Parts: sequence; structure tokens; C-alpha cells
Amino acid sequence: MKSNILTKVENTIEKYKMAQKSEHLLVGLSGGADSVALLLCLYKLGYNVSACHVNHHLRGEESDGDQKFCESLCNSLGIEIVVKHIDVKGYCMEHSVSDEEGARILRYQALESIDADKICTAHNLNDCLETTVFNLARGSGLKGICSIPPVRGKIIRPVIECTRAEIEEFLAENGQDFVTDSTNLEDEFSRNKIRHLVIPQLEKINPSLFKTYGKTVEYLRSDSEYLEKEAQRHFEKSFDGEKFDVKYILGLDFSLRRRVIMKMIEKYDITLSADKTEEIENFMEKGGKLNVRKNFYAVSDGLFIRFKEEELKKWEIFEPVKINSEGEYFYGKRKILFKIVKNLGEIQNVHKKFANCCLDYDKIKGEIVLRSRVEGEKIRLVNRSFNSDVRKLINKAFPLEERRGAIILADSEGAVFVEKYGAADRVKIDSETKYILTFEIS
Repeated sequence: MKSNILTKVENTIEKYKMAQKSEHLLVGLSGGADSVALLLCLYKLGYNVSACHVNHHLRGEESDGDQKFCESLCNSLGIEIVVKHIDVKGYCMEHSVSDEEGARILRYQALESIDADKICTAHNLNDCLETTVFNLARGSGLKGICSIPPVRGKIIRPVIECTRAEIEEFLAENGQDFVTDSTNLEDEFSRNKIRHLVIPQLEKINPSLFKTYGKTVEYLRSDSEYLEKEAQRHFEKSFDGEKFDVKYILGLDFSLRRRVIMKMIEKYDITLSADKTEEIENFMEKGGKLNVRKNFYAVSDGLFIRFKEEELKKWEIFEPVKINSEGEYFYGKRKILFKIVKNLGEIQNVHKKFANCCLDYDKIKGEIVLRSRVEGEKIRLVNRSFNSDVRKLINKAFPLEERRGAIILADSEGAVFVEKYGAADRVKIDSETKYILTFEIS
């Protein structure tokens, strides 16, 4: 007689049409309870399985011990295993991502490099609920709340309807050991906080939490799949092979419209935030040119929208220019006219005339320099109680190709003026100001 979990796995595979017995299934085997149970279930159900263990080399001897455990387990079952070694730290430093994200990317790359019909990962119902809560807490649409999909391309998740408790009970019944990743016992990461602190409280509210969640997420996935199919249909109707019909897309219901816009961008292998998707939606009818990401642009005439890549203009990196006296100075091809004006009490008129390009001359420390931003630079703008990152200010105000030409005025203590934002609070003019440094940028 099959155990409860074997029946569940078999039903899940059938429900989502995950795999056939004739196919070669590759199991991502970490050595943890979930992946060991997945391997054992597929083996007992008679599937053609092999395993891949990815050694992340993040936990020293513990990582090597996990590898040995996986090799020993597969050898005892007569299952072929391939071990892949990845440099997570090196990858994360090069690509500026977290250890968790870098490990995930490299792990999937390692699995996909092995010839197999399907790749099996051991995400379970607990993982799904934790992901739903995590996405809900940080803000998400229906797709995020639906959590981890049972099938994504050739990746399948046969134990996705099993709880962690059911998995551990199955392993105990079969006398099967597994390894425990020590980092999963820490509450350092957001997901682990949800696992160890939030979920237990939800179970107190609803002891049948996983059963009701499993049904709910199944309904939500069904609704989401329907909307995705409808969005795909409208996406295809709006696209003529070169451009998208703006009026058609904007005439769709909100839930479909946003999905079609996301599909437009995904066609070019780009994933955007909800804010950027909204920006594209607002831009479509107005027309013009919008920088979507790096050298990728959207161009709209109000009737049709196209997407294209353009080479970025190569901007020179200009040497800093010292301001020794009044007069004209050039920063690259841009001209800046400096004047020192005696304050006659007409401060407001000075502000209007020079568009906030004025500083209290006597508050400036040391030399005045025209230059580009420096790494990690902060500025507290006039009448603000917090420091702003100069890089973020410039990125927000200037298109990518113009950022290197943005003008910053600095003294010996740092930035005192950022183009398009104005002066630092520490050099603002006030009733005590005697001399005003003014400048016009052209």
C-alpha cells in the first residue's frame, strides 16, 4: 500500500501533467529533507531518475559533508549522481547580488547544463505559503501571491502539495536520514523569519492553515492562468511583428492591460517593476521616447509603440575645474557663469533670477570645484532633515546617457550644489548672508 505522500505526489504529477514514466527526471538533491523525500518518492513510484548535487562552497566542511551524504544516498539506491561546484561569492561580487540570489541563479544554471527531460525541484506547500506571505508583505500582484508555480517550462515540482511535516513523517517511516542546513535554523533572513515566527502564529489562528491555503492557492493559480492566457491573446492581437497598437492596449481592462504591457517587455527578455510598468503605460499615449533600461528604449507616437536598442553615447569624463574668481568657466562643452553678488536684502529676487543657483559665499569651505559625482557622496539639500545619495538624485533626474555630464559644485567638505536639485542646506542664503555666489548653467 502506498503511503499518503506517494499518493499525493502521484496525483500532483498527473494533475499538472508534469512527467511520463518514460522521461528522464533530474532531481536537484541538496541532501535536505525535501529533496531527499522527492528523490525517494520518484524512485519508489518507478520514474527514471538521476540526481545533481550543487556544492555552493558557502559553509566549508558542512557543504562538503552535504555532498558526501548525497553521493552515499544515490549509491545506495543505484541512482546516478552528478556533482557541480559553483563559486557563489565570486559571482555575487561580480554581479552585485546577494548570496541567496547568486546561489539560486548558479544552481539553476548547473541543473540546466545536464541533459534531462525534466528538472525536479523540491519546493513544498510550506515554501509556497512562506513565499505568498513574503510577496504580500513587500507588495505584489496576483502572480506573486500565487507563489511558486507547480510547473515552469521543464522545471517541475512534484512535492509542491505536500507539507514539510508530511515530508519528514515519510522519511521517518522509511528510516531515511537527511542533512540540515544550519542557516535554515537562523532568523537572520526575511524568509526564515516568516518560517519560524509568522507561520506558527497563523497556525494558531487556523490549525488547518496548510489545507485551506492549498485550496486557496489552487483557485488563485487557476484564475491567474486564465488571465495570463487572455493577456497572451490580446498581446498577439496588438502586435503586428514590429509595433504594438497603443489604442488597443489602453482600451483593455486594467488587469489585462498591465499583463499585456509586461508581456511586451518580456518579449525582449526584460523584467520590470510595477512602477516602471505603470510609467510605460502612462507614456504610451503621450508619445515620445522613454529609457526603459540601459540602452533599451520605448518610442511611441501615441498610436503605436516600438521598442529598440541604441548604443549609449560615450560621454567624456571631465577633469575637475577650480573656480578661482568670477567669470565664465567650461565643464566639457557646458558653460557656467559665476558671479559674486553683495546681499542687499533682496534674497527672493536673487532666487527667482538664478533658479536657485545661489549659495552663501562665506559658508563655502576651501576651494570651489566643478566636478562629477564621487562614489558614496551624500548631500543634505536646502530645508531637508535627511541626507540624499547624489548618485540616486542624478539617476532620477537625468537620462542614462547624460548622467556623466551632470554638474556638481563642491567645496572641501563635499557637494554644495547638484544640478536640477539646488544647494546644500549648509550653504543656503539667509538673513545673515553678506555675499551670494550665483551661477547660470548653459
